[in-house]
Amino acid sequence: MALQPFDPDPHTVYTIETAAHFSQMSRRMVLVCCKHGLISPTAGLREHGYCFTGNAVRTLRRIQDLRTVGGINLAGIKIILNLSNKVEELRSILMHNGSANP
Repeated sequence: MALQPFDPDPHTVYTIETAAHFSQMSRRMVLVCCKHGLISPTAGLREHGYCFTGNAVRTLRRIQDLRTVGGINLAGIKIILNLSNKVEELRSILMHNGSANP
């Protein structure tokens, strides 16, 4: 049986240390991603430090892959993430209208 990669629960909240560990980034790099608007900490939990949802951890993992495997800088990654989000939004609209073939 092959090991399955960790897929963070989108509703679970992770500390910055855990988010950095799961994304194989330093804490500093996670903060840089926040500064560049690539992810945002969970609102309301900042008194305990930065915390992130599973979706943010998933995004961090994607950012790390784009940086290390693709050699893409943060500006390029921001464009890629914005375009990917727009594609998903449009796909959702098409699926809702019933006019899309998945």
